[in-house]
Amino acid sequence: MTSYLAHALHVLKDRKYRITQPRKRVLEILNDAHSALSAYEIKDLIDRAGEPVDTVSVYRILECLEENHLIHRVLQTGKVRKCQLEDESDCRREEHNHCHHLLICRQCSGIEEVHCLNMAQVVTQVQRESDFQVDAHHLEFFGLCRKCQVG
Repeated sequence: MTSYLAHALHVLKDRKYRITQPRKRVLEILNDAHSALSAYEIKDLIDRAGEPVDTVSVYRILECLEENHLIHRVLQTGKVRKCQLEDESDCRREEHNHCHHLLICRQCSGIEEVHCLNMAQVVTQVQRESDFQVDAHHLEFFGLCRKCQVG
């Protein structure tokens, strides 16, 4: 299985993005993160490693990663997390309507990702019933993760 870092670097190189040291450091931090991080948290981690970077650069890097479907923005918190790459043989990451949605635990704040295979049907139904042209969507589901249900 390819690591998130290796996959993200491959995607960016294929799309002719320069792999700058700040961009690589952001990817390394996201690769190692077990939770969603804010741009400021990412900046602080880079600064503490002795490689200062300005906040604007971190925001631009995150924007690039989001445009390339390599991170997901958590609307509730404004933080970002790496896109899970495991078992995505049916994932259509490159399509405009790529849809992974987030499961957010209200107790431990853990975030999991879920791929919704039938979301295109839901979007089609919404468009048909509302006469509204959907060009993007983002869903976050809230509840209790398996660990917190047991604990």
